[in-house]
Amino acid sequence: MATVHRIRYSDADPQGIAFNGNYTRYWDDALTDWLWDAGFTGEHLGVGAEMVTAHIEIDFRSSARLGDVIVTEPSVERIGNTSMTVALRTTRQSDGELIAEGREVIVFVDPETFRPVPVPEEIRTRLG
Repeated sequence: MATVHRIRYSDADPQGIAFNGNYTRYWDDALTDWLWDAGFTGEHLGVGAEMVTAHIEIDFRSSARLGDVIVTEPSVERIGNTSMTVALRTTRQSDGELIAEGREVIVFVDPETFRPVPVPEEIRTRLG
């Protein structure tokens, strides 16, 4: 599942380039869409666990400019005991140029204690 964003005035810096801090928002939107499309919706994703971001890294390869349409695609890179690493790639829709790539490490936690819990089996089955 890919998520599409158009770079708007509110996304751009004075040079008309998408501000780098916005990519965490673009990526969060893409992860949300991806999870929803896989059926993980509602409170605690419907699996009794919350997801928290433990680490995120972004390598910028090019710039998205005002008016560009960008496409972000997540994919599972690794599923561990209590965490999942998701690879993300953002490209420009018009020419496919790679804009940014990286990964996000997500830890599954108990909704009440916020202590790590095993990755829910439904996550492993549907996303792994």
